[in-house]
Amino acid sequence: MLFAADIGNSCIDIGLFDEAGNLKMKSKISSVGSRTVDEYTVVISGLLAANGFLPDAITDGIVSSVVPGLTAVIKSAVKKLSDISFVEVGPGTKNGLKIRIDVQTQLGADIVANAVAATSEYRTPVIIIDVGTVTTITAVDADGVLEGVIISPGLKVSLDAMADAASGLNDVSLLKPKRFIGKNTAESVCSGVMYGHVFMIEGFVSEIRRMQGYANARAVMTGGLAETVRPLCTSRIDYDPDLVLKGLFLIHRKNQK
Repeated sequence: MLFAADIGNSCIDIGLFDEAGNLKMKSKISSVGSRTVDEYTVVISGLLAANGFLPDAITDGIVSSVVPGLTAVIKSAVKKLSDISFVEVGPGTKNGLKIRIDVQTQLGADIVANAVAATSEYRTPVIIIDVGTVTTITAVDADGVLEGVIISPGLKVSLDAMADAASGLNDVSLLKPKRFIGKNTAESVCSGVMYGHVFMIEGFVSEIRRMQGYANARAVMTGGLAETVRPLCTSRIDYDPDLVLKGLFLIHRKNQK
């Protein structure tokens, strides 16, 4: 089975795929830079056991990462369980994408994996919204060309920045606001942060659809905080929680040929 891991700033998405590309196990663990290889080995071993898998079920691996310091740690942790080789998504990795940006090495590995999966599963043009530590909005045109990315502060980053800059704004949860116009500080901040993020996303999607060739673009949302945001959206946006893992499977397959 293929072990796939997407290492983000806040969380690590882990998946196990069979040879046919079926996602047989998925899990999410915290990105903790201070954890050792041994500690991550214990965590990953426990996840496998909890889902009924033995370590020797893993035959191959692929990893995408925006946290370079954790990449080698996760790879080493898995290799202690099963002596496998890894594909690491980055410059030189085959992905099948046509990319039209100034500096391709600046394109995040998770953005690449999302785009590979989206262009495979959805018709193009497609707009990919990844709601996590930061929120990224990626535009892929009708010819399957990744034309660029919008990056903005994520929900929690925005909330934490407000709490740091202004007193009395702590202890606000990222939940669906009870009221659009808040009746107390917590409600007001929650509404501002949540709906502000929704309006930002829908505004960007609307503007992209005004661009030539994007009028009928499909929009798909993914990421750790997508479930929090998407119910508040009024425009049609599909939800695919496993997009990055699916993309990693496809990239791994392309690099085995």
